[in-house]
Amino acid sequence: MNESDQSSAEIVTPGTSAISRVDLTERAAARGDVACASHIGLRHETNQDAAALGIDSSGRHIVLVVADGVSSTDGAEECARIASHTARDYLTATMDQGMPANDDDIVTLFERAFRKAHEAVVSESRPIGACTLAVAVATQERIVVGNIGDTRTYWFLDDGNCVRLSIDDSMAQAQMDLGMSREEAEAGIGAHAITKWLGASATDLAPRVMAYQPQHSGWLLVCSDGLWNHVPDPDDLTTLVTDLAGTARKNDQGRPDPGDLAAGLIAHANACGGHDNITVALWRRDA
Repeated sequence: MNESDQSSAEIVTPGTSAISRVDLTERAAARGDVACASHIGLRHETNQDAAALGIDSSGRHIVLVVADGVSSTDGAEECARIASHTARDYLTATMDQGMPANDDDIVTLFERAFRKAHEAVVSESRPIGACTLAVAVATQERIVVGNIGDTRTYWFLDDGNCVRLSIDDSMAQAQMDLGMSREEAEAGIGAHAITKWLGASATDLAPRVMAYQPQHSGWLLVCSDGLWNHVPDPDDLTTLVTDLAGTARKNDQGRPDPGDLAAGLIAHANACGGHDNITVALWRRDA
């Protein structure tokens, strides 16, 4: 096994170039309110996570995407990269016409994005892998998220509260749906086995879609399970985000640097053992 330290993290923030596992469009790279980072962790030989960020031509819609390759499938690394880029590119282009006003149309839009990501993966001639996928499209007024698998999306308010915006497709979640406590479900055998995915042998491509209207300043986080497995309790994750944002460098307006927060989350997961690849995508909303 290869062991890596924080210096090898692939972190993309405004002013840096895109690196293989993380990709920002030119508009996204010019923004000071977004960042993404990915790290191989301390136990794996390859990084099968991927992240992609985009901004539409109006500058209003921020698109954050994280995919996590299923390690038991050949081609998982490329699957995650293709799926994240395809979903990002489609939604970024679509947002030039704005988010649909009707809820059913929004669900249809996200279903189309996930299907396009799946089709791009399975059309490849190389071994077809599988991956999870989580997407967030954010404006000052609204955040819409969709996911398949156990890649998660959170909204952290500056007042210390947290709203989890996604629901896992996993055995643990299925147990919780039947009434089991989160602690008991997540400790069970096979708890982290996913029940839905994109790519190889996928049969259900419909994402869970949720919407939220932020009223205050805070952080939008999309992350792979390489982070949240080390901080499964939302209150503990909120405390971590708050503490890291508090120690992050400040810009000219006195606001925390998203890149520092991304790097801090990666470092924390590795300090906890780095059992998996770790990927985060962030957007900072200031009211």
